[in-house]
Amino acid sequence: MIPIRCLISSLLLLIFLPWTALGQSNVWEFAPYRVNVWVSLSPGLQLDSEAEADLYQQIQRRCEADFGGTWNIRVQSTPDSLYGSVLYRIDELSVNQVLAREMTLVVGKSDAAKAKFLELNPPPPPVKLTPEEEAKRKKMTKEQIKELEDAAARAASLLSVRTFDSAVERVNAFHVLPLPFTGLKREVIPFESDAKWKKFSDKLQEFPGNLESLKRALDEGEIVAALVPKTELPAVLDVSRSIPARLPWQPEALLRDFDKIYMVSVDLVDGAYRVRTKEMDSLVRRMGDLASEKVMRPQDLSGSIARLLRSCFTPMVRIEETDNFTATMRVKAAGLITGEAHPAQIGIGDVVIPFIRRDDMNGNPTVLQSLPFTFIAATEKIDKTSLYYGAIFAASRGALTAAKNRRTQRLGLKVTTKYPASELHLKFKPPFGTPQTGALKAVPGAEVYLRTPGSDDLKMVGRTDWRGVLPLAEKELPKIRYEIPANSRNPGISEARKILSDSVPPPEYPKPMEPDPAESADGNASKPTKPPKGEIQINVPLYLYYIKNGDTLLARLPIVTGYYAFDEAKLPDDRRRLETEAFLKGLQNEVLDLVVRRKILESRINSKLKENKVSEAKAILEDLKRIKNYERLSEQIESIQRRATDESRGRVGPMLQKRIDEMVDSTRKVMQQWLQDNLMRDLENKVNESK
Repeated sequence: MIPIRCLISSLLLLIFLPWTALGQSNVWEFAPYRVNVWVSLSPGLQLDSEAEADLYQQIQRRCEADFGGTWNIRVQSTPDSLYGSVLYRIDELSVNQVLAREMTLVVGKSDAAKAKFLELNPPPPPVKLTPEEEAKRKKMTKEQIKELEDAAARAASLLSVRTFDSAVERVNAFHVLPLPFTGLKREVIPFESDAKWKKFSDKLQEFPGNLESLKRALDEGEIVAALVPKTELPAVLDVSRSIPARLPWQPEALLRDFDKIYMVSVDLVDGAYRVRTKEMDSLVRRMGDLASEKVMRPQDLSGSIARLLRSCFTPMVRIEETDNFTATMRVKAAGLITGEAHPAQIGIGDVVIPFIRRDDMNGNPTVLQSLPFTFIAATEKIDKTSLYYGAIFAASRGALTAAKNRRTQRLGLKVTTKYPASELHLKFKPPFGTPQTGALKAVPGAEVYLRTPGSDDLKMVGRTDWRGVLPLAEKELPKIRYEIPANSRNPGISEARKILSDSVPPPEYPKPMEPDPAESADGNASKPTKPPKGEIQINVPLYLYYIKNGDTLLARLPIVTGYYAFDEAKLPDDRRRLETEAFLKGLQNEVLDLVVRRKILESRINSKLKENKVSEAKAILEDLKRIKNYERLSEQIESIQRRATDESRGRVGPMLQKRIDEMVDSTRKVMQQWLQDNLMRDLENKVNESK
C-alpha cells in the first residue's frame, strides 16, 4: 500500500512541476531545486559519446532516486570555456573565476566605428509623406524639424544598438579572438534550431590577431563589434562600450536559470578513478567545499558521483521575519519532501548561515553579502510543512533586521561540519580612518572565553599565540536557550502560528523564576524575576566565544567548530589603548604603593608624637614630603594621555578616544581620593603644636 504522505507529495509534484517548467512557480516550499550538473571527464578515461551519455543518464536516475521531487536535474558536459578548469583545478575554482569566462559584447564608440556601421547599415530612403503629413511638416518650426531629423539619425546610428537582440539584428559580424572562437562555435550548435541563435552563429567571425590588435581595429573602425571574455573587458573599454550578451550556455545565464550548479571532475590517479565535486549556489553565489573519493571500476562512477552530490548539497531557507533575537524561516521544496531523513530536509536543531542578496530592476544581483559570525538555529516548528522559528546568534545584532525591502532576499544555507577542528585567527583592523595596506597584523595574547548560547556559563579556552591563532576543539553538541518567539515585538513573529490553519502548537516553556521567599521575609529586596526561555539541543557545535584584550571585551563571536577550517575575525586595533592601560595600571599600582607608604609614615609620626619625640617625628615628616604627591602624579598622567592621543602616530577614532578618557578619569578619581594634601597639612600642624 502506498503511504498517503507519498501519494499527496506525488500529486503536488504533478501539480507544481508544470508551473516550474513554465518558469511561473514562485511557491517556495513547493518549487523544486533547479539543478545543473557539469561533468568534466579526463581524456584518459577513453569514454566514447555513447558511454558518456549513458553515464549522465545513470547519474540523473540515481539523483532522482535520492532527492525525488525536490530536484529538477540536468546532467551535461561542462562548457568548453570551463572544461579544463573543472577537470584539473576544481579544488581552487571560485565563483569569480567561473564568471570570468563569460563573453561580453562590445561595440566601438569612435567616430570611425560609427561611420563604418552606417556604411554597412545605410539608413532607408526617406518615405514619401502623405498630404496630411506634408501639411503638418510645413507648420513645424526649424527647431522641430531638426529634432525629427536628429531622432531619425540616432535611430539609424550605432548609438541605437543598446541590447544584444538589436545587435544580432543590425550588426554585420561579431569578431572573436581565436582561442574563445572555437569553443563559442561549438557551444552555439545545440541552440541553432532557434532563428535568433542561428543568425548569431552565422555572424561569428574569427579575428586574426591578439587583444591589442582587436582594440585597435575597434578604435579605427575596421570592425564594429566583438565578443571578449569578461576578464579582458577593461582592456578595451576606453574604445568601446559593453552590452551584456547573456549567452544561454554560459555561466551567468545558467546562474539565472538554476538554483544549484555542481561541478564534477573525473580523472585517473594511481590506477583509480578519482571523483571530485563542488557545489555552487546560484542565488547567493557561494562556492562550497570540495568532496572527493576514489573508485576502482568504471561502473561505480555514477554511484560515486551521486553520493558526492548528496554530500555536497546544502538545503536552503528563505528568512521572512526577523527581530534582534528571532527569525521565521521557510524551507525550500519542503512540501516535496517525503521523509525525515531526506537530504533536502531542515529540522529542529539544525543551523543555517544567512546571506543577503540585493537585486537591481532587472533581477541582477548588485549586493551579495554573507554575514560573518551570524547563525540561526531552528528552534520550533510553526506549521506542518516548511515554516520554522529560529534563534539568531550574531556578532553584530540588527544586520538581518535592517536588510529588508522589495529587492532584497534574505536566505540561509544549512550548516554542516566538515573539519575535525577549527582555528580562530584574530587580526587587527587598520587604524580608524586609514586604508588597509599590506597584511593585517595578528592579535597575540588575547584571552578567549567560551559560553553556551543563552546560558550564563563562561570558561576560558586559552590565549592566542604570536600569530594571533587559537585552536578550537569543542565538538560537544550544546543545549542552547533562546528567546520565546511569542514575546517578540515583531507581530509577524509573535503571531506566526495564529494566521496558519495547520499550525504546530508551541512547546511547553519553563516557568519564570520566582523571587526567593526567604529574602522577601527578611525585608530585603527580592531578585527580579527572569523571563522564561526555550531550550533545545542543536545538531552542530555552536558556541559563543568572547575575546578580551587586557580589560576590554573586543568581540563576541558565534562559531561552529568544524564548519570552516579557520575563522578569521578582524578586531578594532586597540594596541594604543592596551599600551595606555598598561601605563595607567602601573601608575595605579604606584598610587597603591604610595598610599601604603603614606599610611606607614603617618602611623610612625603619630607614634613619635605620643612618645614626645618631636625631632624624630619632624624627620619622618620630611621623608613623607619627599614622596610623590597628587600634583606630580597628575603631570605623569597628563603625559600618558598626551602620548595616547598623539595623532602623529595615527588617527585616534572616537571610540578609542572615549575608552582612553574613561581610563584616565578613573585613575584621576583614585588619585584624588587617596593622595590629596590634607594629610600633609594635618601632620604639619600636629608637629608644630607639639614643639
